[in-house]
Amino acid sequence: MNMHDEVLASLASGGKRKLRANSLLAYGDEESRFEAAVLFHEAARIEAHALSLLEDVAPETRLRAAVERCACLVMGFDVVEAARAFREVEELSAAVPQETADAHRDRLDRLYFAARQDLTELLKRAPVLVTSRFRWEEIAEPDRPRARAELETLLQRFPGESTFHLVDARAALAERRLDDLSRAVRRAHRLCPDNPLLRAYMLLETAQSIAHAGSATTREEAEAALDRTYQELSREPADGVVYLGFMMASLAAFLAAFYAGEGADLHGKRARWAVEVGAQRSSSVSGELREQFEGMRLFIELLTTQPKMLTMIIEDTLREALRDSLVVQAPSGGVQQQKAASLIQGVISEASRWLTPSAELAALSELALAA
Repeated sequence: MNMHDEVLASLASGGKRKLRANSLLAYGDEESRFEAAVLFHEAARIEAHALSLLEDVAPETRLRAAVERCACLVMGFDVVEAARAFREVEELSAAVPQETADAHRDRLDRLYFAARQDLTELLKRAPVLVTSRFRWEEIAEPDRPRARAELETLLQRFPGESTFHLVDARAALAERRLDDLSRAVRRAHRLCPDNPLLRAYMLLETAQSIAHAGSATTREEAEAALDRTYQELSREPADGVVYLGFMMASLAAFLAAFYAGEGADLHGKRARWAVEVGAQRSSSVSGELREQFEGMRLFIELLTTQPKMLTMIIEDTLREALRDSLVVQAPSGGVQQQKAASLIQGVISEASRWLTPSAELAALSELALAA
């Protein structure tokens, strides 16, 4: 297949996704609208890929492709990503005659500004989320039911906003709703599979599965997934935030094995490896991630090489919480399992504060302030 045929095949594939997405929108139910959003996001990525296959692309062709990509994101209920694409459309418009730009943008401008206005109107009715800048950990406990209701409204109207799904994941993590955590992370990942932050969240979900015996994913399955991730990262380096997720999941596996009286050395070694490599990798998510890795280095070293000493100190802070736990009356091993789960949850809760989609939250905050 030559380049021309490959471009045509790619665009045809994108066209089929758009047709299927539009047919799903006709159903109007929540699941169909989300599936349509996924298809429109796929079509947007296909547009970008098709353009990348071409050489010496004329300015008008670039503009036409950018307009189509932006329109796909608007139709896919993703105003934040569409705003980035729209800025590119504006830049490319300056390279062609005004009448040419107007002809290509006529429909897009109406769609984009209507969607943007719709989102800002909804944000006016979400004061708890807006005041916290969508950072769930900063929302006071009494305000969280209201925040959940606000988030549900936003997700119903804009199921293609991966950032809203990540906020939903943060809420589920804080409240230990594992099924909801898994659903939110997987939805965000389907919308933006190339986002390294979402890969880190998938690893965080693995850590949760290891921490809680009642998870749908067994500990053995989670550890097998960790092994595959380690092999992948050893072959192909990733964004620094992915190593943070891998470190958390490896620590979870380490603590689970340690409290079960099993060999934990492999997981400890991998956690230390993730800190070392992560500290050398830049991140598109946070410019401060390297400093965080450096700050964690000693703690990870101590925890994975002298666990008896360090976990004893940490357990002192958990003693009161464990004292009245029903797990004390559980069969042999129950208390140890509860200690492991509590420690893992603490590690996840602390480290997950760094798994924040800063750019996306800043864009949402900008829209909220504009409202």
